[in-house]
Amino acid sequence: MARFLMIAYTTYMHDGRVKRHAEALAERGDHVDVICLATDEQPITNGVNVIGLPMPRYRGESKSAYLRSYTRFFAMAARRAARMSMKLRYDVVIVCTMPDAVIVCAILPKLLGSKVVLDVHDTMPELYRDKFGGARGAAGAKLLMLEERVSSWWADRVLAVHDLHRDRLQQAGVPADKIHVVMNSPDTRIFDRHKNGDSPPNQFTLICHGTVTQRLGLDLAVSAVAALRSEIPELRLEVIGEGDRLAESRALVDRLGLGNQVSFMDLVPVEKLPPLLVKADVGLVPYRPSSATHLMLPVKLLDYATLSIPVIAARLRTVEYYFGDGAVELFEPGDVADLARAIRLLYNNPDLRARLVERSRHALDALNWQTQRSEYYRAIDSLVAERLSQENFDGRERTPE
Repeated sequence: MARFLMIAYTTYMHDGRVKRHAEALAERGDHVDVICLATDEQPITNGVNVIGLPMPRYRGESKSAYLRSYTRFFAMAARRAARMSMKLRYDVVIVCTMPDAVIVCAILPKLLGSKVVLDVHDTMPELYRDKFGGARGAAGAKLLMLEERVSSWWADRVLAVHDLHRDRLQQAGVPADKIHVVMNSPDTRIFDRHKNGDSPPNQFTLICHGTVTQRLGLDLAVSAVAALRSEIPELRLEVIGEGDRLAESRALVDRLGLGNQVSFMDLVPVEKLPPLLVKADVGLVPYRPSSATHLMLPVKLLDYATLSIPVIAARLRTVEYYFGDGAVELFEPGDVADLARAIRLLYNNPDLRARLVERSRHALDALNWQTQRSEYYRAIDSLVAERLSQENFDGRERTPE
């Protein structure tokens, strides 16, 4: 039985990747501790020891507030990781971005002999440039690119979330032999491919879940619903999520008089998502175009496709790379009129919705969780084998003749 520690600036119950990876290790008998942000609700852990740090996750517009929040988490997580490592060493410590600098929490465990994995969930330089813009945003992005390279240099293994993400990391100077791709495929124990939900009678329901930020385009979806409300009076949009643009999105709904057409729900644990999602007729991925979003393969897209929900998605590079062959209905990113066109098209064409589901199922075949879990095991276990081999070699060196 190997010992693993995961460190992530997130809430365990809401982060599917952290939860999926931790429980994949635990289900085969490994010991897994996860240091993350605490929640009021007790998460379902399936054999994982979750250590919640009592601090909120910051989502907002202040760079200094982000820095303070990250620094506080680093200090608390590093202390906890150090104490636990000195008590009994971990074979591997897995640190999950964002931010990349979270790897500092693994300095002492690495010095004690643990291997370190940097699991890069998103590319921070692009996200920072999109969020803050201008000359300062560009300067900050350059510093974050340097941080990314240094963090990757310190790690023994780097995980990317898809092939284009791997290419981007290599272009930034991360050695190719360090990078393994493990995609964000939904756990089919939770996300059953069989769509067994029903939209409420006399409604055509759109769903959009996850983080609510400017780049992810929820306001575009709201505006498209407004444009179609007279033409499709039964059209509804359900939003599940939180983020720094949630209040602004609610205000837009009020301003457009869409209180009866658009509803909001707080984030829910991963296990509770499928029963809510399967009631929808169409899943929306309305992202704006940017250097960051062109690098994203949205988790929500994979969730919808796995649940056999037809998808409307922005025409972005990574989306087209994996789902461009008629597996989703694409619209021009940022274009409300074209998003409205796509919604109208799927509303009027149930046969097209069925074809999209079938084609997305084929696109998912190469991305399924069983395959990705094997890739995850391979990436992690090779480090455990390296550590044991090094220990044996060091032991032989110390053995007297």
